[in-house]
Amino acid sequence: MMKTHLLRLAAASIALVATVSAQSNAPRDEEFARRQYESGVSFLQNKRYTEAMKDFQAVVDSFPKTSIADAALLQIAMYQLDVAHSVASAQAANEKLLKEYPDGGAAPMAYVLAGRLAMTKGRAPSDVETALASFERVPRLFPGSEAVGAAGFYAGDALQLVRRNDEALERFRRVSMEYPRSMWAVRAMLAAAVSLVQTDRATRALDDLQRIRQRFPASPEAAEALNYNTIIYRLYVRPPAQPPYTFSGRYVGNEAAKFKDVVGIDIDETGRVLLGHKQGISIFDSRAALIKTVPVEEPSAFFVDERGRLAMVRKDVVITEGAEATTIVLPAAAGGKPRQVEEIPSIVMLSNGDRLIADRKGKMVLRFSPAGKFLRNFATGLNPERLAVNRWDDVAMLDKDSKSVVVVDREGKPLAKIPAKGTGYELDNPIDVAFDPFGDLYVLDRGKPSVHVFSPKYRLLTTMTMPEKDPGAFQKPQAFALDAAGRIYLFDDRSQRIQVYQ
Repeated sequence: MMKTHLLRLAAASIALVATVSAQSNAPRDEEFARRQYESGVSFLQNKRYTEAMKDFQAVVDSFPKTSIADAALLQIAMYQLDVAHSVASAQAANEKLLKEYPDGGAAPMAYVLAGRLAMTKGRAPSDVETALASFERVPRLFPGSEAVGAAGFYAGDALQLVRRNDEALERFRRVSMEYPRSMWAVRAMLAAAVSLVQTDRATRALDDLQRIRQRFPASPEAAEALNYNTIIYRLYVRPPAQPPYTFSGRYVGNEAAKFKDVVGIDIDETGRVLLGHKQGISIFDSRAALIKTVPVEEPSAFFVDERGRLAMVRKDVVITEGAEATTIVLPAAAGGKPRQVEEIPSIVMLSNGDRLIADRKGKMVLRFSPAGKFLRNFATGLNPERLAVNRWDDVAMLDKDSKSVVVVDREGKPLAKIPAKGTGYELDNPIDVAFDPFGDLYVLDRGKPSVHVFSPKYRLLTTMTMPEKDPGAFQKPQAFALDAAGRIYLFDDRSQRIQVYQ
């Protein structure tokens, strides 16, 4: 979703710079720079990022005095943050923009980006205050800019990320009222729904979500609002009078394929379904047709990285499409030797690109950089079977030994623990975990075939089970994933297929 927003920001930045005078000491340079900039935007919209960056960099290097140069720098900075996940490169480009073009057409959005960068680096109170100050400069310095709505939205987003939800709601409401026809208004209304769910006011979000669908029916946000609406209705309205899920009648995969040793399911932002098994990773399109199988012998885990590439784990090696394989090694402790991490049952990615790797042998979770450099021990004292991460960078870690789920923040600080037995549920053999967009946590239990769903405050919301003789019954579940609408895609060893519940 973030890359989609990046493309929309690119279009918005064209509008911003269009308000700047096109006068220049060299009109021909101005015209050519603008054409090259528009070429870069076209490449960007088609996700040809390398070519887009060439065009933007050419504008910056060859036409620094034109009115479009600052917009090119902004595009470079946004790409580095949202696609390449290089905070240092994004900050360098953004600081250059603010220093050399302090009153240019792209400067307002550069202040917005500066605030976002502060939140990417950390979420300590000082980071949040730095980010909010940057957002607040936009209406003060550029009161008529379209970036004021963006600054308001991201201020709310920053507050939401640190769970100052009431303050976040206030910012989101202000944006939707003051800029009712902008993209920031509809995004603010979506974000407000998340804060309402986070604070046990889920049903109050339904009206706002319906309003988005009525006012912006053709927008991507309308589709997202429908997904949010569906999740809220399923978890917070329908039970207990009706079961939260029913079998859709849909399957992904052919039982004749005989997938063995399934290690996980993932669903990417395009709706493709990825199934990891003994022979590799099979990829199905949104209509459940098999596209291809990426061969790798007995993978133990896989994920889709920040660039949309498939990354697979085999023993102690992470194999990423189109990149060099990376061996996962722990540096030597005092007086010891380096240790290769040979048993990795799960791997996930934080919002800044860092990888969290479950180390079964060491009974810990490790934090590595995107390049494979060991950063530090993330969590110890548990046998991590599966990991899941949400948009707040909360990490759910399934502890195989205690049959519990431990939830920590992005720094590894404990937030909550779902014990093996609690009010209304008992975990017999939990084997997989997942988050939905609101932070609701789903736990798949193989021992007593079921899916338990917990609220963002880790209170049991509902449980999905299927009678053995009913269509879609699952007796030997192995892995599952959620799509954008909260539908459950569950692989059952008995049926040898992924079964879809909605």
